[in-house]
Amino acid sequence: MRTLLDLNCRLVFLCVICTARAALGCDQLPSGQSLWIRLSAPVSTYTAKAGDLVHAVLTQDLVCGNKVVFPRGAMIEGAVRSKRKVGWGIRHETANLELEFNSVTSGPGIAVALTARVEEVSNARESVRKGVIQGIRSSDTFQGRINSRLIHLPTWNPYSDPVLIAYKTVFPIFPEPEIYYPTGTDIRLRTTTELSSPPVAITTAQESSPPANLQSDELDQLVEQLPLRVTTRKDVAADLLNIVFLGSRQEVQTAFREAGWRNADPVSKRTMFKNMYALLNNSGYSQQPMMTFFLNGRPQDMSLQKSLNSYDRRDHLRIWQWTPKGTADSVWVSSSTHDTSAVLAVKYKGFVHHIAPDIDDERSTVIRDLTFAGCVKSVSYVARPDMPTTTHNATGDVMHTDGLMAVVALQSCKSAGPLPESGSFKPGNHAFRFMRRQILTFRNDIFRANVIYAVYDGGRMTWLALRR
Repeated sequence: MRTLLDLNCRLVFLCVICTARAALGCDQLPSGQSLWIRLSAPVSTYTAKAGDLVHAVLTQDLVCGNKVVFPRGAMIEGAVRSKRKVGWGIRHETANLELEFNSVTSGPGIAVALTARVEEVSNARESVRKGVIQGIRSSDTFQGRINSRLIHLPTWNPYSDPVLIAYKTVFPIFPEPEIYYPTGTDIRLRTTTELSSPPVAITTAQESSPPANLQSDELDQLVEQLPLRVTTRKDVAADLLNIVFLGSRQEVQTAFREAGWRNADPVSKRTMFKNMYALLNNSGYSQQPMMTFFLNGRPQDMSLQKSLNSYDRRDHLRIWQWTPKGTADSVWVSSSTHDTSAVLAVKYKGFVHHIAPDIDDERSTVIRDLTFAGCVKSVSYVARPDMPTTTHNATGDVMHTDGLMAVVALQSCKSAGPLPESGSFKPGNHAFRFMRRQILTFRNDIFRANVIYAVYDGGRMTWLALRR
């Protein structure tokens, strides 16, 4: 009897310890927390100074277990820690920008200190290294590689010195080297120290639940009828279907418009030239055309995307209207992927985008954007046992997935209101940009228009091509 009593006491003590640890875990979150934020005001190496404030909002709940520690919409404050401006291009070829975020405010008078640095700028041409945003080199483009080292080819001289000088002087496209992020830019942060919860009761996270008009078994039956993937015009297996939207066409279009997504332009001569300009200018094309895919022989009804300042990178998805058997009510099924690079492919007679392998991340991005815009009523996840967890798309890129289909019930959008306007970006007058271009071009030719750099550059590109 005494042994049993001791055992019960130990069990009670163990439960108390575990409960205390769980509570403490949410009171003090370890470093390494990932935060998605959206800029509330623009930031640029043209105008920023060390110490300037940076304002943003949290676009996704920070959750601990089943508790929301900081809700989406919480204000995130930071500052410019350092910046390097290209200016005239005499001292620096590239810009860089370091932002540090130091507080989160989830309500009136409820501010908590944090230390977080930038890990990723969504769809940006700039890279991030150790929290510092690294700007591009304007001469690192297709046209920028045309330089004097090609004159010394032994059997074929494509141009002479006068031709090269004239080309360098008058070629109209030269990418902007400074960093500029407008209002609405999405950034992923990572905390570098422990993060305390706010000194108020934290709320319970909303659990996944079927839409009000559908039971769980009805949801399973709906998803079970869906094909696993779509195909190309030549009937080659392409992207996996991973999201179902419940709502009218108007609700779908409104939701994505409120979330900042744009319709893709149809393929035409005009869009071909816009594509080429975006490629040569190393800039974004917010309505870049998409390849047509087919669901049961039907092309997509909607093509939507979200980009920033890069031709290579964009969030995008295709949507088809689809009517399940035994019902007259249509739903909208989607394949979503994230483009990460673009290459000229002879096989496809044009530029082809490569995608990020983890397509579940893109599914999360779509849901995060629509939820932040206030357009989502509920989200459910339905298992698809027949879905391959690893496969390839039509161009050979690997795709990984957990096999779940997200079912998103839409509602009339209840956004917190539009973000302030960014204002126009003024990168300097034409005379300044022309002189900066000549200086940067001259620097590039001095350091890179030689056989030694050509061997290094060719080896680097070959290595990158083999890695892909």
